[in-house]
Amino acid sequence: MSKRYIITGAPGTGKSSLLLQLQKEGIHCFSELSRKVIQHQQKLKGNKTPWGDILGFAELIYQKTIEELKSPVNEISFVDRGLADMTAYLTSQSYFIPGYLQHFPYKKYYKNTVFLLPPWKEIYVNDPQRPQTFKEAMQIHEHLIKTYKNLSFNIETLPKTTLTKRKEIILSLI
Repeated sequence: MSKRYIITGAPGTGKSSLLLQLQKEGIHCFSELSRKVIQHQQKLKGNKTPWGDILGFAELIYQKTIEELKSPVNEISFVDRGLADMTAYLTSQSYFIPGYLQHFPYKKYYKNTVFLLPPWKEIYVNDPQRPQTFKEAMQIHEHLIKTYKNLSFNIETLPKTTLTKRKEIILSLI
């Protein structure tokens, strides 16, 4: 089974745009599950969102991630956020970490190198699925670093530069 590379970062750091660039190179990429779940919850007028019922949201993300992890992947595949991002979001809001996240076999499904996009105020925008302030995004960023370090992942922080440069850096490192 091939493992996936994780592209992570706080909201509004350019993850989805970067994944689109990688897809243009013919690389298999999984889009962000969080955004899909939030959009579905908003359509249903549900509250299982990071700013509503975050524990219910975490459970939905876990279930959707398990489904996605059953999908076959190419030797090189990327995901827009790894499951460990949910741990970072929960700790950023001082919630307990459910056992299914604490004991998940991350290294079985994900490559050891995680690509981290830092907060970048100049490109940060809010939208209906991203209501966090830039200050909150900065806090999430710190929790992402701590979470991935605690899980013994190698974090490669990408510079604030063009999508093309970011893509080239990733391709040079894999």
